[in-house]
Amino acid sequence: MAEKPIPKLPPMPGSKAYQRAESKRQVELDKALRELVLGSQVPQEPGETAFYFMTRKGKLRRMELTPEQAKRLEDGELGVVERPDPAQIEHSLVPAAAAEQMYALSKKAVRFLNRKDDPVGFMNDEELKAQQAAEAAGTAPELSDESPAEGAEASSSEDEAAAPVEAEATSAEAPKAEGGESSSQG
Repeated sequence: MAEKPIPKLPPMPGSKAYQRAESKRQVELDKALRELVLGSQVPQEPGETAFYFMTRKGKLRRMELTPEQAKRLEDGELGVVERPDPAQIEHSLVPAAAAEQMYALSKKAVRFLNRKDDPVGFMNDEELKAQQAAEAAGTAPELSDESPAEGAEASSSEDEAAAPVEAEATSAEAPKAEGGESSSQG
């Protein structure tokens, strides 16, 4: 009876071969995510509604959107996702179906998605104000690249979602959109 050859073992964690394999896997994942975003992204329509979301590093970012796009984000029709470009990570709006596909590939790539059973990236108004104040004071905790504790990123209340905030209600510490100023209409 012939013996079967011993299968080749995968590289040991920490070895150069393991690091090369991980790096290749990450490059392929980034390419797949980028293609998904580029194939389905929705153009941002600049408007008077400020929409806040949390980056992977735990920093607040703001998109200036039309009330219609902000409502679509609130209603779960759109999501905010990372687009891993070769030099940096940008954020884009995509339909919920594309955001769900990205979530299946990498939970960290979806920064905001109003899912009925498991919303991603929700903060209530108090958490939003506390985060803005902490960033302004320079005391905001730097989050690691690892996934946060499950309860830390999501709030169960859909009414208090960290979604649109009227531009005139934003604090002075909030980051300004590039090349734009907040309008103060009454």
